[in-house]
Amino acid sequence: MDEEFESVHLQPFLHQVSGHRGIFLYNDRTVCKPLNVREYNFYLNIPHILRSFTAEFRGEIEAEIREGNDGRLTVMGRRPKSTDRKKSVNCEDVSDSVMFPSKVEKLEGIHSLQLLRSDGIEIVTQTDQLIVSRDVRNDCRAEMVNPWSLRCQKKMMFKLKKVNHGPVTHCDFILLENVAARFRHPCILDLKMGTRQHGDDVSPEKKERFTERCRSTTSSSLGVRIGGMQVYRGDGDKCFWVNKIYGRSLGVDGFKQTLHQFLLHDFFGLRKDLLDPIIDRLKDLHRNIQSCDTYRFYSSSLLIVYDACCQATHLATDLGNDESCGSGHVVEVRLIDFAHFTRSGFQNDTTVHIGPDRGFLFGLENLIDIFSDMRCIG
Repeated sequence: MDEEFESVHLQPFLHQVSGHRGIFLYNDRTVCKPLNVREYNFYLNIPHILRSFTAEFRGEIEAEIREGNDGRLTVMGRRPKSTDRKKSVNCEDVSDSVMFPSKVEKLEGIHSLQLLRSDGIEIVTQTDQLIVSRDVRNDCRAEMVNPWSLRCQKKMMFKLKKVNHGPVTHCDFILLENVAARFRHPCILDLKMGTRQHGDDVSPEKKERFTERCRSTTSSSLGVRIGGMQVYRGDGDKCFWVNKIYGRSLGVDGFKQTLHQFLLHDFFGLRKDLLDPIIDRLKDLHRNIQSCDTYRFYSSSLLIVYDACCQATHLATDLGNDESCGSGHVVEVRLIDFAHFTRSGFQNDTTVHIGPDRGFLFGLENLIDIFSDMRCIG
């Protein structure tokens, strides 16, 4: 008897600020990304002391990508209706090139986003204005549509044209908590952590390229570099973006200035109310990583997320309005991306590292110092 599936239309996640693979929404509170076996196994065996610092793992689905006669691509997530978990197949070799949604509803002033088989991306705004995006290469810009997210979609679409020779393609996704879900205007900072980015199994050519990239950026001097950033400005009607290419160009001073920009509000200045929550979480993470013997988080990132709309609570309080725009933590600090993770006994890895991840800890220590120094800024 064939297993029954339920289908969900996967939508683009337009708050993606880094990476090279498009991320999609399964629903408002859950995102999905291409299944990588190493990352998948990390989430299945995550240690208890790190669970509060990672997105909740919510299973897996199979994606089905269909191309219409009009050149538009549609992605449907197919999840078994039964509760029995099926082991997912390894789809990481093709996951860069097989996933595209056709329409997106809502999402910060956008009614729909249509990905085409051609190089264009149609964006229909609430005023029914049609924008065709063909160049999202700018390193740093202010607008309402995240250019890096569109770049990821376009890159994957270009590869899809080369790989997919039929009308339907299948690939596996993992489902993860959408950390930005509870924020109305999520300001997001993606920090590439550690002094080393390559995994133990990479080719000599990749090892040399990644080593040089770390040497020439703040990954070497600080143990961390900017992977991407979005900050809502004014009343949330504009968004400021920074991508990883810009992040690689920064020296120590530029890195510090970018962190300052991340917490800067047009009307209220530096958000010093966020400094203690951020520092406390970084210290807790540092303490927990120290106890993770043999763990290496190569190429993992640290996400820091807060809500721009809560910046207005300073003014609202002064006016006698104590209405809150969110609940729970005022800031989220989470680890993401574990495609190159390793530890003793993990996936039969032959290389075993001694002690905790010193490069990662070095980056955390510098972040704690930089955010602590912001307390003194007038």
